[in-house]
Formats: sequence, structure tokens, C-alpha cells
Amino acid sequence: MAGLIAWAADYLAGYQVESPRLSAELMLAAVLDLERIDLYLRHDQPLTPDELAGFKRLLLRRREHEPMAHILGRREFYGLEFQVGPAVLIPRPETEHLVERALAAAGDLPAPRILDLCTGSGCVALALAHRLPDAQVAATDISRAALEVARANAEALGLAERVSFTQGSLWEAVAADGGFFDLVTANPPYVSQDQWESLERQVRDYEPRQALVAGPGGLELIEPIIAGAPAHLRPLGWLMLELGAGQGPAAVELARRTGAYQAIDTAADLSGIQRVLICRRRDYG
Repeated sequence: MAGLIAWAADYLAGYQVESPRLSAELMLAAVLDLERIDLYLRHDQPLTPDELAGFKRLLLRRREHEPMAHILGRREFYGLEFQVGPAVLIPRPETEHLVERALAAAGDLPAPRILDLCTGSGCVALALAHRLPDAQVAATDISRAALEVARANAEALGLAERVSFTQGSLWEAVAADGGFFDLVTANPPYVSQDQWESLERQVRDYEPRQALVAGPGGLELIEPIIAGAPAHLRPLGWLMLELGAGQGPAAVELARRTGAYQAIDTAADLSGIQRVLICRRRDYG
């Protein structure tokens, strides 16, 4: 088995696949229904012809730079396992910063009402619902296919009764709600058209463009989210949304121009990128 892993890793490296050995280990563990550590505990275990054929099929997919999350059908996010696929953006570690900031703001509120826009796989909404058992969470997305994945994740995590899902574009999806929220989160598309062209192959060829590209400049969805949030926030309610690299100053300026927020800040990720915009609605007006 160790020899097979080494051969597969070299094979993938020849196609410039990222993390070739890790990819080989994860795919072989999936085929054998084992944990990665078990591959080395059972290093002398031979594969059956069917197992070997299954592994080679996955290897060919990875050779084409298909994301490991798609091959395995899942991705861990904030300690939870999420079903993923071509209909949704694969949850990223940097988005966990958005969840952490949201939890810090809403953690002390009794039964907070939370809205998650552009929910995709539901990772942010469901992570918040999991950590805040008294919260009421609503999640929206323009994509029906994405919402099907999000609902499946809610079912799998036992959160379907506590999180509602609505299809629609940004604020149109909550126009009929009639209520106000203590916290609005969003991980909207924020990639510009030029950036899209330069993305690595496993992102550009396999993840939904609609979930990544906002428009020519990258701020085309961030701007209406910032402008529209005050009408849906309770006094002193919070808006938190993920930003792309270099978008912090522009997003802060967009929030400042509204005149609706009493506090505006950004939080950096581990790479020093201003990753999360944090705005607090004024307690009047």
C-alpha cells in the first residue's frame, strides 16, 4: 500500500497537482473506507481488483485538478462536515474568521435572529446555528441547486428545524419577512472578472462561477449588501461579511457613506488580509 501511495503521488506531481501525496492518501482511504492513519497501520494489506480500479478512477479525476472536496463529496468547516459539490463554493478556512467574529457578537444575545446571505453550502449559517442553540437562523441564496445542498447539510447536522432557507437575490429574498435581525452575515461573490481569469484551474474549472464572480470590479454585491443591511437590522445590530484581498478600504468607505453605522471595522485573517468587514448599526434612525 505504501508503494501504491508513493507511485500515485509521483503520478499526480507530474500533472502539477497540489499536495499530491495528501491527495493520494485521502483518495485511497476513501476507497478503502479507512482513516488516513489506517493506511500505514495496514501498509502491507493488498487491494482487491475492485479497490484498485476504484482508486485509479479517483486518481484520473484528481489528475484533471478536480478539487479533493468534490472527489470526496465533503469538506470540514468549523468542526462540522459539509456535503459539497459543483453547485456550491467549497468552504474555505478563511471563512471561519467570519464565523468567529459573528459568534463573538451574537454569543451573549438571548435567542438572536440571524440572517446569512449567499449561504451556498450553508456552512456559515449552520455553524452559527450549531454553536448558538437558541438562535433563529434564516439563510438565502439565489441558486436553487445551492439551497438543495444547504438543506441536505442542515438535515445531516440535525439543524433543519432551526434554519430556514429561501431562494432569492440578496434582500429580495427577505423582503416579505417583515422582521429585523440582530446579525446579518454574508460571504458574497467578490472576485472580479480579471481575477477569475487568473484563478487556479481547480477553482475556475470546477466551482460555480456565480458563487465567485461579482462583476468587473468585485464589489458589485458587497455594495448593495452594505447599503441594504440597515433596513433589516435591529438598532445596534451587526453586519459582517467576508472580503477579498485588498477590498477592505473600499468596503469601509462604502459603509461610512451610508451614515447608518456607528462602528465600522475590519478583521484580518492569518495572512494579514482584511478578511471580514464588521459594521454595527446605529441605535437610532
